Amino acid sequence: MSEVLLDLGELYVSDFLTDPEKEYEGREKAPLTLVMDERLGAPRLTEMVDPDKMYGTYWYRSGTNASMTNQLRNIAEEAASRVKYKTGDLWLDIACNDGTMFNFIPEEFIKIGIDPVEDSFLEFSSQLADVVVQDYFSYNAFQRTGYGNQKCKIITTIAMFYDLDEPTQFIQDIKGILDDDGIWVVQLSYTPLMVKQMAFDNICHEHVYYYSLASMKRLMEKHGFKIVDCALNDTNGGSCRIYLQKENARETSFGTKPLRDVCNFRINALLAYEEEHMDVSDPGIWTEFAVKLEEMKRQTVGFIRSEVAKGKTVYGYGASTKGNTLLQYYGLTPDDVVAIAERSPQKFGKYVVGTNIPIVSEKEMRAANPDYLLVLPWHFIKEFVERESDFLEAGGKFIVPCPEFEIIGK
Repeated sequence: MSEVLLDLGELYVSDFLTDPEKEYEGREKAPLTLVMDERLGAPRLTEMVDPDKMYGTYWYRSGTNASMTNQLRNIAEEAASRVKYKTGDLWLDIACNDGTMFNFIPEEFIKIGIDPVEDSFLEFSSQLADVVVQDYFSYNAFQRTGYGNQKCKIITTIAMFYDLDEPTQFIQDIKGILDDDGIWVVQLSYTPLMVKQMAFDNICHEHVYYYSLASMKRLMEKHGFKIVDCALNDTNGGSCRIYLQKENARETSFGTKPLRDVCNFRINALLAYEEEHMDVSDPGIWTEFAVKLEEMKRQTVGFIRSEVAKGKTVYGYGASTKGNTLLQYYGLTPDDVVAIAERSPQKFGKYVVGTNIPIVSEKEMRAANPDYLLVLPWHFIKEFVERESDFLEAGGKFIVPCPEFEIIGK
């Protein structure tokens, strides 16, 4: 490990509490500090939190958000269009969450999910997949699917690869179950875009590594994979979708010749951009990031507290893991943000760890008619503006904290 690139201090691991007065006992803070891992060529957290503490009770459901549902649809449709498949081929989705993506996988595939999340998620995913194994992914976990004697034509790992403290064994296990001409689709937060969009809330205890395309290429080639395409999108404050094949896969097994030419240009262009403009191993980039972050914090917290002092009310919008990073780092309390409106019923009546801000339903928030909504999953702002059009028409305003402080409203 090398010098510290960015330090957000020690924060509580994201969670939602039933009784804040009792549930802090034995609960420790953990640092959100980034350093450069020279071995993998990527920034990473200095400490890894026990995964069972993060995923034993997991709160995020893909299907509750229209933008994420559309993104999963696009991933499934695009991946299926790039390989030749037949009835009975296997599609494995690792960290399948509530199984939303299975809705969009062609019916010819046998749909398999592996995810350690709790039973409430399994109720959804097991209705959509042919089989779901409730465990962390490994070669042995795949053997328990009942299809261990077959190879997977497509494997998808969406918004989870950066959670791995030690990705080497994971990659080797993928290699052991992927068809020689199959594809592995990895979509993950793209660190250069995270920096560009000031998406500091993407830094949380779940996300151990912060990859660029160059660091992914270096890591994958070391273990016998080649990148055959990459593309950026605006999911979760900026993501990169990477297509991988085994290094010995037939070139013609992926897409068409014109598509492969386009893919090669995309890969080379992004690698060149990173080298020239956004080398995330450069401490100077992170120093500039920290300076901008402090200014964003000053603007957001200052505005909220000045409006509250005038008698205005502020609610949060969307109780999320990333929102927890923002709330704790900004030092906001129930005196600043009365409550957080949420769509997921399992969070109603809970409290955000570290700040003790209560969570209410969107219906309850609308009845309270606050003056402002602080948007925590700010990357879904377009969807939220449409959903809360009545709130905005009535004179309400959104406080958008990233990628720069902004007020949306009449």
